[in-house]
This record gives sequence, structure tokens and C-alpha cells, in this order.
Amino acid sequence: MKKVWVLFSTEMWEKFNFYGMRAIFALFLVHFLGFSESDASLYYGGFLAFSYLCPIVGGFLADRFLGYHKSVLLGCAFLAVAQLLFFVSASGFSSVGFALCGAILVMFGNGFFKPSITALLSIKAPKDISMDAVFSSYYFFLNLGVLIGSFVVPYFGDVVAGGVRDISAFKWGFLSAFIAMIVGIVIFALFSKNDENFTSKHAQGMKYNKRNLLISSVVFIAIFLLICYVSSTQNVVKMYLYPAIYAFGVSMICYVLLDKSLDKIERENIITIFISAIFIVFFWASFEQIGSSLTFIANNQMDRSLFGFDVPPSMISMFNPLFVLILSFLFSAFYIKLGRKNIEPNSLNKQAFGLCLLGVSYLIIAFKVHDLGENLLHIKWFLLLYFLHTCAELLVSPIGFALVAKLSPKRLLGLIFGIFYLANAAGYALSGTLASLLPPTSDKFILANQLGIDLKEILNSKGEISDDTLEILKQNGLPSEYPNIFGYEIYSLFEFFMLFFVLCFGAGILLFIVAKFHKMYNLKKDKNV
Repeated sequence: MKKVWVLFSTEMWEKFNFYGMRAIFALFLVHFLGFSESDASLYYGGFLAFSYLCPIVGGFLADRFLGYHKSVLLGCAFLAVAQLLFFVSASGFSSVGFALCGAILVMFGNGFFKPSITALLSIKAPKDISMDAVFSSYYFFLNLGVLIGSFVVPYFGDVVAGGVRDISAFKWGFLSAFIAMIVGIVIFALFSKNDENFTSKHAQGMKYNKRNLLISSVVFIAIFLLICYVSSTQNVVKMYLYPAIYAFGVSMICYVLLDKSLDKIERENIITIFISAIFIVFFWASFEQIGSSLTFIANNQMDRSLFGFDVPPSMISMFNPLFVLILSFLFSAFYIKLGRKNIEPNSLNKQAFGLCLLGVSYLIIAFKVHDLGENLLHIKWFLLLYFLHTCAELLVSPIGFALVAKLSPKRLLGLIFGIFYLANAAGYALSGTLASLLPPTSDKFILANQLGIDLKEILNSKGEISDDTLEILKQNGLPSEYPNIFGYEIYSLFEFFMLFFVLCFGAGILLFIVAKFHKMYNLKKDKNV
């Protein structure tokens, strides 16, 4: 058990680092670096997506060359240096350049850290405890780090006084994230045991195959070109980077399934993992609005007064990990009780229910903002939203990790975890696209009126807009048209939230159907698959 607690602790401090930074990152892009909210959402989604894309490479390197222990240390080091670069950027020294370098190091750090820490946990977890229960407990410590980071980093980095934002405070938030990662490195280096013997003996990875690589490459190119062809955006992230992530995910699935070294049971188990991964894309696309569109709404159109304290907009996200801390052990105990009675639902059904619940949470908030107009939404409705989000998360995310740990061939453990994180990457990319559809909130109309512009008339009319007016709108980060998806315009927050209800609830129902007809393997060994 000691080995597991060291991993829990290391993960906790890494999550302090990453999610603390994430809480203020979108606001940093808008208020310090000068991006529009729409562009910030796309770049934020791309940043997170590549942070979860790199684990596919990190998992491969850990399996074949580095081992999981060294990969965790290397990932932690990259993440620590990244926060120092963000600190320098927020101090005003070549801001965009240092921020870009910091973002790249975060991606590399996640690439080495994420697949290796979860692989180590699946190896060292007690054999007499349900893997779903282990990963639900793991989720407690993970979210303890998220909670502390989501409070501490915004406390120092998201400072608004008298309605005026202090942009010089961002650097202190990044510095606190750096300190947290140093603590994590020290704990792991001092108390973890290097299991290189296990890695070298068992985790030899997947053998290189030219034919499979060629087929997968053709699949990648075909999907990439298809998505680029149907895309109408001029944004380079949405036009090229997002399609590359989607195409890479499908091509990697093809590459693994084409491997002839897999026996029948291994292949069917991996198919089960990939089914979970595909639907997790829709979960994270909706859930991860927390760091972008929901933060912007909290910043622009919310009464954030709670028990006399004006909660900073980026700090509201801390309620998600707080609810996880409250609920994770209850979920874990509930799974154990159901398992003992032999009535525990299989993993795919748990995830399907979680997706439906996430959709319902957006349905509730959609009707609450239906007639909001220019009034402020009270923070209590976001607390309800995040509570339901958390229940959905506990039914989807830790169950997915446990599924990988239970069903992955041990020689491919790092790679399969990397592909599973790739599903997260695709979800984050989609989250950026969806967040960019956020319609103008009341603050935009108020600002336009102060500039002598009737923004509602401009948005509702389809006529020409003068070049001078367009320039004023651009300089002040104001839209000249409503966002649209497949030709359907998003006029209000009601339509925006209903989009997520349809996406999540529909995906949940479809997963119930797929789970019913998908033939599960390994049931004799583990009835909780």
C-alpha cells in the first residue's frame, strides 16, 4: 500500500500544478496577452488537447526505453520549468514567446507523466481490491490536488479590485504552481522505488510493423484531409491542429488493432477500451467547458457573491474537485457493495449513465438562463451544475482508467494508456471548438453601448457593416455576428447549453445501446468489465 500512497501524493501535487495553472490560463490569454475570448477558447482547447496528445508518445517511450519511474520524474521536471516560463511571461518579458515555450513544456511534461503514473498505479495496486475502487480512491487524491490548486492559484493570480483586474497578479499564480510541482518531485524521488526490472522484463511494447504503419498513415491522411476540406474556419488551430488530433486518434486505433501479436481475447479487450475512449471524447468536450466558456460566463455575467465573499471567476472551478472529494469514497464504497452482491453494472453502462447525467446538468442550466437577458446568473446555479458534473465525472473518468488497467496487455500498458489520453485530447480539441460558439454575454452589449454601437442591431441584421465599426468591434473584442454550427446560429446562452445537452444525452443513449450488443470478454476473470 505504501507504493500506492506515494503515487497518490505525487499525482496530487502534479494536479495542483496543472489544474491551478489551467484555472487562470484562459483569463491570462484574454486579459494579459490580449486574445479575444473566441480565439482564447480555441487556443485553450488546443493547448489542453496537445497536453493529452503527447502521452501517446510518452507512453511508447516509457514502455520501450525509459521505464515508468524515469518518465514520471522527467514529466515533473518539464512541468515545473513550464510554470517558471509562465511566471516570466506574466512578468512582461517577451510575454508571448515565454508563454509559448511554457505551453510546449507543459505538453511534453504531460506526455511523460500521465501514462506512466497511471501505469505504475495499475501495476502496484493491491490485487485483492476492485480496480474500479482503486481508481475511485486515486481520484480522491487527484482531485485534492485539483481543489488546492484551483483555490491557491486563482487566489494569488486572479485578482479583481473595484471591478478592475490586476493583470500583474497572474505571475504569482504561476509561481505557486511551480512550488507545488517541486514538492511533488521531492516526494516521488525520495519515497518511490524504481521498478525498472518489471519494465525491462514485461513492458516491451509493440513491435514495429511497416505494413501496419503504412495503413495507419493512409487513414491519418484521409481523415485529416476530409476534416480540413469540410472545415470553413480560418483559424489555424481549428483548421489544422484539431483535425490532426482527430485523425491521429483514429490512425493509432487502427495501428494497434492491426497488430498480429494480439490474441483474440486481447483484441476484444482492446476494442472494449477503444469503445470507452470514443465516447469519452464527447464527455470531455462538454465537461471541459469549465476552463473556458463557463469561466467566461462566470467572469462576465454572474453574481459571484457567496456567503459575503466575491468568488473570483477562475476559482469557481474548485467546486468540481471539492465535490469529488466528498463523493469519491462514497462511489468507491458503493461499487464495492454492488460487487459483493454481484449486481454492479459493467463499466460501459456506468459511463453511459454518466454521459446522460452530464447532459441533464446542461439541460437544467439551459432553462435557468432562458430568460436571463442582461441580468446576472447567481453562482448557486453553477454550484448545482458542477455537482452534477462531478457525479457524471465519477461515472466516466476513473472507470475508464480502471478499464484500461484491467484489460490492457501488460506489454502495451503505457501505449494503451497513451491512446486513452489521446481520447481526452480529442475531447479537449472539440471542447475548444464548442467553447468558441459562446454567444455574446451581457457585458458585450453594455460595452458596445458605451462605444455608441447598438450591438444587438448589428448582430440581428444581415446588412453591411462599415469598416470603421468593424474596426471598433475588433479592437474591443466584440463580435460582428452570432456564432454558428452547421449553419445554425447560437443566439443565446439557452441554445449554447442545449447544444451540450443534445451531445451528451445522445452519446449516453448510444453507448447504452453499444454496451448492450458488444460482446464482453474476460467476464470470468472480472465481472466488473
